Amino acid sequence: MNIDGTWRLTMVTGGGEDTVELVLRSAGDALDGTFDGRPISEGKLKGVEVTFTASITSPLKAKLKCAATLDGDAMTGKAKAVFLTVPFTATRVSGDPT
Repeated sequence: MNIDGTWRLTMVTGGGEDTVELVLRSAGDALDGTFDGRPISEGKLKGVEVTFTASITSPLKAKLKCAATLDGDAMTGKAKAVFLTVPFTATRVSGDPT
């Protein structure tokens, strides 16, 4: 599966929706890139299953363990922090992960 590109990721939280830019680049089954401008870690692509860890600073500082299923130019998944799990969707907006 091709996951490379720029994605618009929307999380649904208790406070409403929050949208960030997710940039992904694959090398085999490894992924790197950025989440809201910050580097991701532990990125993996296994078939249509996507996992990575992202750091956020707002509304508070936390690490998010993200897991999603890729379906062409769309992803659906969950972001888990120590204190909660929130669903997210993502749509590819560009195929060029600059």
